[in-house]
Parts: sequence; C-alpha cells; structure tokens
Amino acid sequence: MLVLVVVVLLVWFLYLASRKPRGFPPGPSRLPLFGFLPYMDAKNPHKQLWKLSSTFGDVVGLFLGSQPTVIVNGWEAVKESLLNDDLNGRAENSFIKLRDGGEYLGVMFTQKDYWKEQRRFTLHHLRNLGIGRRSHEAVIHEEAQDLISEIQETDGSVSLKDMLGVSSINILWAVMGGTRFPRHDPVLLNLVQKLTFMFSAGEVSGGLVNYFPPLRHILPKSSNFHRFMDALFSVKKFIKRSVEKHKSSLDPDNLRDFMDIYINEINNNKNEKCTTFTEKQLVGVCVDLFTAGSDSSSATLCFAVLLVAHHPNIMHKIHKELDHVVGHTHLPSLDDRTKLVYMDATLTEVLRMRSVSPIPVPHCALRDTFIQGHRIPHGTMILNNLYSVHMERDYWGDPETFRPERFINTDGSLRKDERVIPFGKGKRMCLGEPLARMTTFLLFSALMQRFTFSLDPAVPVPDTEGKIGFLLVPPEFKVFAEPRF
Repeated sequence: MLVLVVVVLLVWFLYLASRKPRGFPPGPSRLPLFGFLPYMDAKNPHKQLWKLSSTFGDVVGLFLGSQPTVIVNGWEAVKESLLNDDLNGRAENSFIKLRDGGEYLGVMFTQKDYWKEQRRFTLHHLRNLGIGRRSHEAVIHEEAQDLISEIQETDGSVSLKDMLGVSSINILWAVMGGTRFPRHDPVLLNLVQKLTFMFSAGEVSGGLVNYFPPLRHILPKSSNFHRFMDALFSVKKFIKRSVEKHKSSLDPDNLRDFMDIYINEINNNKNEKCTTFTEKQLVGVCVDLFTAGSDSSSATLCFAVLLVAHHPNIMHKIHKELDHVVGHTHLPSLDDRTKLVYMDATLTEVLRMRSVSPIPVPHCALRDTFIQGHRIPHGTMILNNLYSVHMERDYWGDPETFRPERFINTDGSLRKDERVIPFGKGKRMCLGEPLARMTTFLLFSALMQRFTFSLDPAVPVPDTEGKIGFLLVPPEFKVFAEPRF
C-alpha cells in the first residue's frame, strides 16, 4: 500500500511538473524540473531558438527549469513584444542578485517606477555630458590617435581585441569617471581581460545555476560560474573605489562627470525617506553601464575589421570614399558622417549580421498580456530573438552575404531600415546606443583611413560567426595593418 501511494504521488508530481499554463504558446514538451534546459545549444542558442519557429510558429512557449519562457522570433512578433509595456519587466537573475547582495540595483535589471526614475536620470545626464554629441568627439579622437600609434609600433600581425577593449573602456570611463587610463595601465588591462571573459563565458539562457542557485555551492572554484562572479565582483570593486575617490574630491559647483553628478544628487536627496538615489544604487548603475558598454563596442569593432579583411573589395570602397571626403590631414569627424555613406552602410551591415546581442537581456511579463494572439501569463520570461529579425531570408534575400550596398538608396543616400535593431527597441532599448554608435563610427573610420588590413596567413582563417556567451564575441584572429600614408 505504501509503495502504491509513493508511485501515485510520484506520477502526480511528474504530471504537474510537465504541465504548461492554459493558453500558453505552443512549444516543445516540458521535462520535469529541467524543462528545455537539457536541450539548449550553448554554442548557437539564437539559431536553435529561431529554428523552433519552423515547428511551433514565431511565438514559442517552453520552460527553462521551472521558469515559463516565451521565445519571440520574426520581425512582427519581436516588434510587438518590444513595444508592449506589459513586457518591460525583468526576470529573476541569480548572478545579479548575488552581485547586488540579494536585491536588484542599477538600470538594467530594476523595474517599474524605480527603473523609470533611474533610467530617466541616467539618460538625461549622459546626454548632457556629451554622449552621442560632438562635445565628446575630442575624447574619442584622442583615443583613436593613441590606438593608431600603438598599432604602428607593433611589429608583424596584431590582435586588435585587447587594443579595442582598452579604447572602449577609456571612452566610456571619460564620461563616467572623468579620466582616461594610460593604454598599458595594469588596472585597465586587467579590467579588459575580466570583461572579455565575463561576456564570453555566460549563456543566453543563464545556465543551470541561474535556475538552480544552490548548485553554485558544489561547483569547483575553477568553474565558469565562479570565474564569472569573480570578474563581476572585480569590476564592482573597481567602481566602489572610484566612487570613494569622487566623494572625497567632490565640488558641487564643478561637477566633472557622471559619478559627481550622481553623488551630488544623493546629497540633495539625503533627507528624503523614499529616495532611490543611494550610494549602492550609484555603484549598480555604473557597473551596468561599464559592463554593458565596454565589451559590446569593442566586439562590434573587431567584427567590422574582421569582415572587411575578408572582403578587400569592400575595404577598397571605404578607402576611396574616405580619401575623397576626408583626405589625410585630419581624422574623420561627425561632420563628415553624412558624406561617408558607404562607411555608415558598412557599419550598419556589421550590426545586422553580427549584432553582439542576438538575444538581449530577458524581459518579463509584468501582468497577463498577449503576443500575436498568444496568452503570456504574468511572470513569464521573454527572450526576443533579434537574430531572427536580422537574418530573415524572406526579407533580406541573402542575409548571410556581407553586402553594405543593401543600405544604400539608388540616389546614393543612406537607407535606414527599421528592422536593424541591434540595440533593441522600445523603452528597454540600450541606454548606451548613442555612445556605441558614435564610438564605432569614429574609431572604425579612423582605422580605415590609416590602415589596410589583411589576415595573417600563418593563422588559420577565423570563422566570422563568432562565439556566443552573454554576448556574441569575435573569434581570435590576427591582422597585418599596413599604413596607408
């Protein structure tokens, strides 16, 4: 009798653990406890999750562990999802909870009114500090000159990944912390390595530890999880030290950078009982901006160099345009951008083909809602597959072909396409988009003006697909950089 009861209870548990909510979008079967996790392709999740749409449609319902999850593929469904305010929440994230001491801080993982206030403040003051504007151009030009000099001083072929990582961090830190590091500063180089590892080691789905947090206690210290958290805490420690330095040197009448502005806001709100402006929130915001903004820009630039090195005919057209529009006497500037159509089209094509965030930070349903007529229950995690939009054959025709001309009109002007959304869309779109676009344009055009890049024949030809972790990052590769003048 006891055995029978145990068997019945076990069967009942397995039944409950394999059920899906009523009206949930169609999708693969749910394994008890693990859901779809055992089937996740860690190497190509964006391709695998898009492939599910051929069986289940553009809106696919599945479970990751016990977390109900909806995969959204295709332009119409992704656009509807990203513009739905009911889907602007954030799903549970064990990594960020550990980072923030059991709560959610910053701007990337907070939500509701807290997120709205912090996002509004951050976006407003980043704009005032020159992000995306000509007032920040001098900082990027200075970094570009140093980068060019470092490349020129290198004998033989060069690996650009760390060099571009240094440049991206310096440009971002000039706004956040008000200074630039020497390019070979050991603290800076350590940060570059930590950030590079962080974004290549993770998984889009979050991995087993995200859904079964107690597993972290039995994982060896050498595991990717512990190495990831070590890197994340190293960045947080660096930010906290910088905040302390800013507090000790703050002059309310001469605010130098974002940290100064935020600390001044904390001081102005210290008598408010319900203020969201606190020192730990400042650290959270800065960690979010620093981690999200630095590696993504350098990865995009690496992909750009790699792709044009694979297509010398495209590089030749870029050189011809730069020589005609800019010449050799000064670096390309934002004033030149409207005339550098082929350059801009090339970068747009890079962002389409090799968006470094093919599946961005997961969203979460704040209340019951719908996507393409499918019911999305409150608390469901949403994975918007931007890769499925950028590589949709029915729309692009030859999506795997690197062809900047697709973004040039017949009259020679730049053609903007609303389906190119590497930074997302809607209220949760990337805060750093203006700086990222500005940085990639000015640095890439400076490199193209000064060098002809060719792949090192002694190194195996790299796969331009890249490797995916939390971000899509370029493969290891080396190039020869031949000065043009």
